[in-house]
Amino acid sequence: MYRLLLVDDEINISKALRRVLHNTAIAPQLSELTVMMHDAPQQALCWAAEHKVDVVISDYRMPVMDGVTFLTRIKELQPDAALILLSANADIEGVARAINDVGICRFLSKPWIDAQLKAAVADALKTQALLLENRRLADEVRLQQGVISKQEIELKRLEATSPGITRVRWSEDGGVLLET
Repeated sequence: MYRLLLVDDEINISKALRRVLHNTAIAPQLSELTVMMHDAPQQALCWAAEHKVDVVISDYRMPVMDGVTFLTRIKELQPDAALILLSANADIEGVARAINDVGICRFLSKPWIDAQLKAAVADALKTQALLLENRRLADEVRLQQGVISKQEIELKRLEATSPGITRVRWSEDGGVLLET
């Protein structure tokens, strides 16, 4: 099951994107895709801090936080997530910053072409799967060479599937602090 996060201050844009992504009449088919939508970047960041995300599509121009800033913060929370920037304005400087500083995998302009949108998501998922497999294989080699332990590999796996699970806050007396 793949999780896709849509962030646009105009919720109708996110709903249209979700309809396109689930439309089986448009190739390629994106099976096992769960789409989460947020119209506020701050809410999306809170959600992404606790849930694994495979692909994030963000609008570039949003009132509180621009898309590049949002994607930068998402990258900190979800380093393996594929990032796609969507914008009606072709701000070349902003797009260049998103590519160079954040590492977005694709820029799409509004209005988008449905098949191109779905192809971009499919490509992002394939690329992400290859990167994760490469990392797994590299960790396997590191384990064989004694550079990394099984515990470290398991911690990486847990953090990838449940972000934040390995971060523990301690009280002054040594107790574990739980957030409510």
